Amino acid sequence: MKALTLLPLLVLGACITVGPDYSQPEVAVPNTFRQDLGEWGPALGGAEATAINLVNWWAAFDDEVLAQLIERAVTENFDVHLAMSRIAEAEARLGVSKALRNPSLDLNAQYTRSGISENTQFGLFPGQKREQDSYQAGLAASWEVDLWGRAARSVEASSADLDMRVENLWAARVTLAGQVADAYLRLRELQLRTQLSQSNVEVLEQARKTAEVRYKAGLVQELDVLRASTDVESARAALPELRRLQAGVITELAILLAVQPGELDALLKVASGAATIPATAGRLGAQVPADLLRRRPDVRAKERMLAAETARIGVLTADLYPELNLLGSIGLQSEKPENLFKAGSVTHAIGPSLTMPLFSGGAIRENIQAQDERAKQALIEYESSVLTALHEVDGAATSIGWLAARLDATDRALAQAGLSLSRSETLYQEGLTTIDAVLDARRNLFGLQDTRAQIQSSLSRSYVDLFRALGGGWPVEDAPLPPKGEI
Repeated sequence: MKALTLLPLLVLGACITVGPDYSQPEVAVPNTFRQDLGEWGPALGGAEATAINLVNWWAAFDDEVLAQLIERAVTENFDVHLAMSRIAEAEARLGVSKALRNPSLDLNAQYTRSGISENTQFGLFPGQKREQDSYQAGLAASWEVDLWGRAARSVEASSADLDMRVENLWAARVTLAGQVADAYLRLRELQLRTQLSQSNVEVLEQARKTAEVRYKAGLVQELDVLRASTDVESARAALPELRRLQAGVITELAILLAVQPGELDALLKVASGAATIPATAGRLGAQVPADLLRRRPDVRAKERMLAAETARIGVLTADLYPELNLLGSIGLQSEKPENLFKAGSVTHAIGPSLTMPLFSGGAIRENIQAQDERAKQALIEYESSVLTALHEVDGAATSIGWLAARLDATDRALAQAGLSLSRSETLYQEGLTTIDAVLDARRNLFGLQDTRAQIQSSLSRSYVDLFRALGGGWPVEDAPLPPKGEI
């Protein structure tokens, strides 16, 4: 009869899940950005059959060393390993949350030997033993009926936490691929600038020798030799700093790939005069900006964090309502072990336990309020991540546009500087101008060459920034989680 009395309560309670139901917030995404991507370079804008695949965007640079570095980084980097461990932790916590919905069963066995004092008011009763043994064995079961959805919300929160950790893994890969590519492009820039500087030193050294010959022949003053020597040594002084910067970038790459010092030196070394800065090939197609929020794993992670914090409001809200536990035990108890398994040794207990919070000094409602604020903070972080993503795409695209224009202008200036140097050298050989004109022309040409290397590097790195801002570098389409131990 008592069970029938509780049945309506259980049926009613099973239909109630307290706390807010989560729905993903709507965020407006612009159809275009300030920069018209179709206007600049071969890698942006327009639909094309050979569009760049953002999953492995680094293939667009057609550089085997870059591809090898990124592929090694996403398997060896410590941040990726840490993200994998956090996924495993979240999986375990989800298992704990799911287990809370199930009954628990405990096995216990106990032996005690107890003694009674003879020196009490009544002493021992006639025939009573001063010492006696007790043998017990039994099973105890308990089950918290999820009347208000506490367990369901806990599973919901843990599941969202797991999703967030998975997205954080992909976000780590996106960031890592961008960091490796950026460092690699900076290294190639420095190597090219070093080779340009070395070539400049050699050319200036030859100009100094020419000035010495002409001075000894009485065709020019000693001042020409001194000026040529000054330019040679000034150019030579720049080389150690460029090599120091190269060493720093190689160290940066080694840390990203989690390898020992010097392990990448052979891979990253280039032959004399062979340094180049990779440039992109292909088109992005119509992926900007429609797929932005779908691709960005960091944005997706913030959304999953918001879902988890919203579910935890329900977990704490359930504390306001009664808690119903069904308890039961069955066991055996005997003074002698040979009687333990006889029918007369059976013990049992069964019944519900109802706990109703009456007074907590407002602590329960304050906990709910605090969790509600954490959910609001998660919403703010999500909206902020969306806005940041939009600005990163817009900034990278704008940078590409202006850098492409600057590179084009620099190329035109380089052509003119080459002509200027050639004519200055001819006039100097004919004695129609001073060495200052030659040295100025040489400095101008080298400065433009050095500037062009920096612009090309910045342009390629802006493409990397764009690919990273679009969330490139992970298999977004129903991406399965890598097996444990594999990335």
